[in-house]
Amino acid sequence: MRWLKASALLFSCGGLAACGATGGSPSSAPPVSASTQPAIDAIVEQHYAGSWGVALGIYKNGSPLFVHGYGLRDRGLPDAFAGHDFWNVAQPDMLFKLPRGMFPPDENTVFDLASVSKEFTAGAILLLQQDGKLSVSDPVSKYFPSFPNGNAISLLYLLQHRSGVADYNSFGESPDFSGAYNTFLANGQSDYQPIVEQLATLPLQLQPGTGYYYSNSDYLLLGMIVASESGEPLSAFLQQRIFGPLGMAHTHQGYPPPPVTDVALGYEDDGSGPRRSWQPNLAWLAGCGGMTSTVADLEAWDQAVRHPGIFTQDSLTQMFTQSPIPLPYGTYADGWFVSSLDGHPYVWHDGKITGFQTMNATFPSDGIDIIVLTNSGSGLDPYYMIPQLFPAALSLAGALPSSSLTSGTLPTTSGPSRN
Repeated sequence: MRWLKASALLFSCGGLAACGATGGSPSSAPPVSASTQPAIDAIVEQHYAGSWGVALGIYKNGSPLFVHGYGLRDRGLPDAFAGHDFWNVAQPDMLFKLPRGMFPPDENTVFDLASVSKEFTAGAILLLQQDGKLSVSDPVSKYFPSFPNGNAISLLYLLQHRSGVADYNSFGESPDFSGAYNTFLANGQSDYQPIVEQLATLPLQLQPGTGYYYSNSDYLLLGMIVASESGEPLSAFLQQRIFGPLGMAHTHQGYPPPPVTDVALGYEDDGSGPRRSWQPNLAWLAGCGGMTSTVADLEAWDQAVRHPGIFTQDSLTQMFTQSPIPLPYGTYADGWFVSSLDGHPYVWHDGKITGFQTMNATFPSDGIDIIVLTNSGSGLDPYYMIPQLFPAALSLAGALPSSSLTSGTLPTTSGPSRN
């Protein structure tokens, strides 16, 4: 996304099975070998030296192999913030009256998910298709009759970023949605129609269906469709159909209701050392990047998309059917990238938002999930940790000798990070 750079929205494989560092609280995982633990620690330290908060979970078929917190979810007082407060929303420490101090994260620490949220919006659309309330083949014009080119844009194109619709999460440059954001704040942060109206005035970035253009607007529109077709806000639908049934008690669109104490605060390095990031507006990002969750809850989700349960087999097949547009790092399906790593099927989504970077990586043939949540808004995308962590995960699962592990060298360029 562009760096500040989503109506009642606020409130071919068949499913995954077929296709410095300081310790946090104790893990529920079994003991780790003397060679594997240092290798994992070295990978995290190489990537997030400087006490950036990292919650890392490695699981095999739902069972924890390695769950650990590194660095600090809260660097304590006094706070020094980076830049100015564009978002103008309550900071989580004030919202929850958090006790402040130098606290490490753990598997139940709540982090902003950023674009990992897209996995759930896509899942909500597929649940409504299961219910017979919509089809991914429907044109956008069915739900937004006045939207230009709406007859040419299907819901599938939105799901796979093939619509060409401009990105609404853009400020201070063209297209500038600062006015729409101010209207959103003034109207109680629940009316997304002004965003749609501005999107309707902008040219498409490509002819629908012919290419890939990553746009947060695709998932804003999908979230609005979930709300309109379910008859309840996106947050309520997700709670009723996904979070509740899966026992994801720490996962929400936006922040959870109080009381909450285990929350990561966002930080970034603007060149003068780590500074607090101003909290982004998660209501504005509903559908595309506005969720919060934990490592433990995300593992429940990863298990749910591996076999039929809340989703039918047809829905899982649809979820992971790749678009025809190849990318250097995989192919986008419905809320997930589908690729391979060292010959292993690899399905993932990353995210980046002010103060946070995240990664949810699954290896369906191996039954392995690697979840990385950080409160670092700068530095390398955790996407780049996965090629180093995956051999460690195989070793923990008994599929690779621990003597073969190495921390490797991380690249020095940014990855395919999305808001």
